[in-house]
Amino acid sequence: MSGMASLHAAVGWRGATRTDAVERRHLHAYQDAIGASRSDEAPLTFVACFLSEPPDCPAALTYGTGWLNGEDTFDGHGPVRIGTVLHSAPVLTEVTEKHGRSGAFALLTFVTDFRDDSGALLVRHTGVRLRR
Repeated sequence: MSGMASLHAAVGWRGATRTDAVERRHLHAYQDAIGASRSDEAPLTFVACFLSEPPDCPAALTYGTGWLNGEDTFDGHGPVRIGTVLHSAPVLTEVTEKHGRSGAFALLTFVTDFRDDSGALLVRHTGVRLRR
């Protein structure tokens, strides 16, 4: 199966579930690094610390030889605070092939929902990654 065929067949792939706890020292170090005031509530982008990058989607390795970051969006649905335990797993939701001056590349969209122990959605991350 060709690289693009493998990628299209992999839409719906779900990565391993991660469980991460929001710890005070990590959150405060993050807030210091981005110039934010210290708080017990995390900025939306804090969950990027819990992303597996690049996603370990096996089909992605059938296309190209390297990864590039396309874009990231974070949609908040509830607060993430010190002590929150987050459960997440990336899902490959879309694949598109584009052609540029340097040749073909694949755009892979991964959606990762960050949920608390009750299953409530707190943050949705959508990340576009390029394989070339």
